[in-house]
Amino acid sequence: MSRQSPPDRSSARRSPAARPTDDELLDAARAVFAERGFAQATMDLIADRADSTKPTLYAHFGDKAALFRATVTREVAALREWVLAAHETAHSRPLEERVRHSVMAMFRYAGAYPESFRLLFDSAVDEMSGERRALADTIATHVTGQVHEYLRAHGRPVGQGADLLGAMMVGLVGRAAMHVSHSPGADPIAAGELATGFVMAALRGLDPALLDRADSPAGQCAG
Repeated sequence: MSRQSPPDRSSARRSPAARPTDDELLDAARAVFAERGFAQATMDLIADRADSTKPTLYAHFGDKAALFRATVTREVAALREWVLAAHETAHSRPLEERVRHSVMAMFRYAGAYPESFRLLFDSAVDEMSGERRALADTIATHVTGQVHEYLRAHGRPVGQGADLLGAMMVGLVGRAAMHVSHSPGADPIAAGELATGFVMAALRGLDPALLDRADSPAGQCAG
């Protein structure tokens, strides 16, 4: 993805007489859940952040758990669209550039929407674990596919080790991007470039013998 400004998903300022939209209420919920976590967030705090009322929240979404689910559902959809757009933009480019686009997409999102990123990846609540897992699988599928292509391009067989490498890359990038989302002074572009360099250096310097051992059936690895 190029260095373009992210789409504006923030709430527009509304007049006191205007009724809040669902997106305005969800923006407020996202902020409070990201700041306080599910347990410490209250409907009072969310209503206050939205310049609204608890009865309005209940009328639009039901109880706190339902509001949390609706908030996560929206944020999952937004991040999935962001990541898939990055892959689509780079699909015809050289492999290393596609890897860079994949990594940078996560860092750009964490920098642009830190509340959303923390809500999706730093929450201990299991209310939406299935949706989060599906999102992680979407990201991992693309990254693992790139690992497979890299290994094939270098004459390496694709086995269990390739899938393990993909999982490692997703975990590394996810945790590093989480650090950016918690660090207001961090430059997400510089952090993403560093992570990209780290990932590519790891792939280039991979010991083939270690990959062979990871591909071997359990119990057949040399001690």
